Amino acid sequence: MPNERPSLDAALASYDRTSAHEHIALGEHERKQVTDRFPLDQWPTMPLERYALGQDTSDDTFCQWMEYRSQHLGSIRGGSARKLIIYKHKDKPGWYCDPEYKDEQEAWVAVRQAFIQAFEKAKVGDWNTIDDLTPLSGGPALRLKTLRVYFPADVLPIASKQHLRHFLRALDRKEADDRGLDVVRLNRALLDAVRSRSDFEGWSPPEVERFFYHWADPRDQRRIVKIAPGEDAKYWDDCLREGYICVGWDQVGDLRDFESKESFRARFEKEYSDTYSNHRPTISKKANEVWTLSELEPGDLVVANKGTSQILGIGKVVEPAYTWMPDREEFRHTAQVEWDTSYAKTIPPQNRWALVTVAPVPAALYKTIVGEKAAPVSPSPIDPLSRDIAEALERKGQVILYGPPGTGKTYHARRFAVAWLLQHEGRTADAQTVLADVDKFLEVERELSTVQVSRRVWWVVANPKEWSWDRLFKEKRVSYRHGRLQRNYPHVKAGDLVIGYQSTPEKRVVALARVSKGFGAHDGKEPTIEITPLARVTNGLTYDELAADAILKASEPMRFRNQGTLFGLSADEADHVLSLLAERDPDLQPFVGDDEVVSPLTRVTFHPSYSYEDFIEGFRPHDTGDRSLSLRLADGVFKRVCHAALAQPAKRFLLVVDEINRANVAKVLGELITLLEIDKRGLLITLPQSKESFCIPPNVFLLGTMNTADRSIKLLDAALRRRFAFIELMPDVEVLRGSKVGTLALDDFLEELNRRIAKTEGREKQIGHSFLLEDGEPITDADEFARRFRQEILPLLQEYCYDDYTALASYIGPKLVDKNAQTLDRERLADADALVAALEEEFGRREGGVV
Repeated sequence: MPNERPSLDAALASYDRTSAHEHIALGEHERKQVTDRFPLDQWPTMPLERYALGQDTSDDTFCQWMEYRSQHLGSIRGGSARKLIIYKHKDKPGWYCDPEYKDEQEAWVAVRQAFIQAFEKAKVGDWNTIDDLTPLSGGPALRLKTLRVYFPADVLPIASKQHLRHFLRALDRKEADDRGLDVVRLNRALLDAVRSRSDFEGWSPPEVERFFYHWADPRDQRRIVKIAPGEDAKYWDDCLREGYICVGWDQVGDLRDFESKESFRARFEKEYSDTYSNHRPTISKKANEVWTLSELEPGDLVVANKGTSQILGIGKVVEPAYTWMPDREEFRHTAQVEWDTSYAKTIPPQNRWALVTVAPVPAALYKTIVGEKAAPVSPSPIDPLSRDIAEALERKGQVILYGPPGTGKTYHARRFAVAWLLQHEGRTADAQTVLADVDKFLEVERELSTVQVSRRVWWVVANPKEWSWDRLFKEKRVSYRHGRLQRNYPHVKAGDLVIGYQSTPEKRVVALARVSKGFGAHDGKEPTIEITPLARVTNGLTYDELAADAILKASEPMRFRNQGTLFGLSADEADHVLSLLAERDPDLQPFVGDDEVVSPLTRVTFHPSYSYEDFIEGFRPHDTGDRSLSLRLADGVFKRVCHAALAQPAKRFLLVVDEINRANVAKVLGELITLLEIDKRGLLITLPQSKESFCIPPNVFLLGTMNTADRSIKLLDAALRRRFAFIELMPDVEVLRGSKVGTLALDDFLEELNRRIAKTEGREKQIGHSFLLEDGEPITDADEFARRFRQEILPLLQEYCYDDYTALASYIGPKLVDKNAQTLDRERLADADALVAALEEEFGRREGGVV
């Protein structure tokens, strides 16, 4: 598959520098406005009121210009207002500042002085110590952008540490992985890397920034949301004409005035509780819809819809993205958009859209909307979780996804593993395509995966009456269907080694081959296996020699007297026969070695019996061939992965461990717990059993999943917890938003049920959203919902309650549980419509209200 990103030389050769001139000119105009309003020589006497946001007169403050009025100088949008170091609270008295200071004025004196020190350091070229100015530590992006304003020739307009590391990595610079570097030093490292190349001679920092985002944009995925421009799309003409999308809920005011999403939600609840009958799930849902507009970034996509099936157009978000328009009569929350109405069409009804104004667009639906027309961006909506996992892996080397059952831990681990490995192979475009197509995903996952870390060797018999090994060497590949023994066929995988035996007249080993396609339906045909030739065997073992050999006489092909097609060999049998062949023909020696193939992705599942011997190394029984067993030292899964990684240092290897908490992890890892630390990678130790030197290479990463309903994270060994990053996956009602089974709103049902569970059992025992999904979409069929409830959700609740029917009734209501009789209403549970009605009565909204 082709790489998405061309080489740097190719990108430079094709890049049109004039394409960025308008953007650069606007940025320079904004920079001049800032320096005119806030000259360097006025900083020593600048009052806090001229600096901070949150005041009644904030429209012309320094922070207002930095965050909202100078987007062409480099965006620092997103996140909470804490990145501005000091600001006035909007919805409560007082100021935010570092609690180290007694009040905002003392904090401002320190912050202002630190900015002045930064300017003095920049004047004399002392860039390496600016990041060490403690009062500015809480605002790295603001720190960088401020330096960009006053020292435009010495700073690139890139304030994101993640983006800077990405670009440095694209240039193969070691600074990309130096965790000791903060934003200014990273920025300067990238600028130094650019200036070291003659190709960039004469380029200004803004030109360099525009080129890097053109060549290696780290924002490889875009958020895609549908937004209805008013009821029955009544504001669509305004939106199309003026270039924006708009939504209501105007009573909360400008979203940019809120210091965090939490403060906005508190204000939203205050303003709209009566509107939504104090129904907290609905209030929460609607608040999230509005807040989405503030999270949109340039390049994100907006699908404008009318009703449940009409697409009006697709728009790309442009600077400055979210804008509050007080001059509009209503629907004042807007995002600036460039519209393309060529995508207008009718699609199958999306029933969930009937109750939501703003909603994410899944990849499959986006493909339906775009159809055969070229898509404006990749079909993969933004996935913040994947970015979190990637950043945590880079920082710690190993990550555990943990949370209650049904929150998609394994699902997300698998998708992340495939996308991350493809991206690091330079196949980002492939990653986006693969994630949007289930069949392609499974195919690529198999391609990337280690099927087994020890070699598998098959014994294949050819009958010349049907085909001969000469045919294989002539045609270069042969496919064949089920033969004897059929039970072996499903285990054949691409890469396996084949020892070829000719039945008549030779009755001897005549060839070595490789499985090129494992057992499966290829090109839509019936399942087959395909093999390709490796080497002819000129003096192979005969049937009589095989029958007389102490080890091989008990092998599967000899037990069946070679009457069949496909037979399995144990590892010992395979090593033995290959060694005998190599003694006769030294040219076969390359095939005698371990010959294991460890792919970039390896998956294992821990269980209570999983041990150090399975994971690292240990003694295993070995058939000596004389009806006795001896112990032989064998490498475990992780050791083999590490050895493969040492041999291929430019390649990344990811080991995914499902159910990591079901084993005694500290015991499984043993002395390697020290080597897991990122700064101990490459450190050599001596393994106690083999006495070999061993290390964990820096290109080996570990991703685990952990169900907290089985075992709390608090029970893990403390030393182990310090060495892993932990990312929690909780139930996500957003994926169920707008979906109903009958009259039961699935998001309301799950949110309220989990509130009840968390109150008594704790948040780790909640029910995950995947219990209510099928193929990634919410279930809508009442019969299917009833089956899921009876067979999956109810048993979990009964386990939590330990047959306490009073407690169970408090979870799902008295209509389904008779706490006096200590029984369930089996008749109502068996009737899907009656079950849904009982749950709707228990969990639905009892009062009217606009949704």
